[in-house]
Amino acid sequence: MLSKYFYDQPLAHASYLLGCQRSGEVLIIDPSRILTPYLETAQAASLRIVAAAEIHIHADFVSGSRELVDQVGTMLHISNAGPTD
Repeated sequence: MLSKYFYDQPLAHASYLLGCQRSGEVLIIDPSRILTPYLETAQAASLRIVAAAEIHIHADFVSGSRELVDQVGTMLHISNAGPTD
């Protein structure tokens, strides 16, 4: 198991990378819009990012999950909590 914590001090934003060396897969939790640290960490460990999960449902949080979907083709897991609008 590979676990890495990322923290962006100016934005007070935490995110996490969880990877499995056996399956070769990585999940990113609450990714920042700056994807480079996740991509570099996964590549250095010879893992591929397969999913992103949104657990920080706040109006003040700008997620990088859509960028991961667009750039890497990840599956996106999001909560259905909150209003539909």
